[in-house]
Amino acid sequence: MIPKIQYKDRTIVFMADLLPSVGHFPIPFVMGYDTRPLLTLDEKEKFLNEAAAKDYILMFQHDAVNECCTVINIDKDARADKLLKLSDL
Repeated sequence: MIPKIQYKDRTIVFMADLLPSVGHFPIPFVMGYDTRPLLTLDEKEKFLNEAAAKDYILMFQHDAVNECCTVINIDKDARADKLLKLSDL
């Protein structure tokens, strides 16, 4: 389950374990305890493309440095774009 929260005309998405930190953006980087990693790879790629297209703000559960970010597609690969703090929203 990935909650989407509407706030000030933006969509903030709580990433849970699908994308626990900015360091997990590469598609093959999934959580070590994922019981269905091949399914996760497909879901993660589809979600990141949607996040870039719809300008979502992603909020991270496990990132000690980065609270949130936007997403950009570069050469068919999603990457973190702008790093944000919740207080900036």
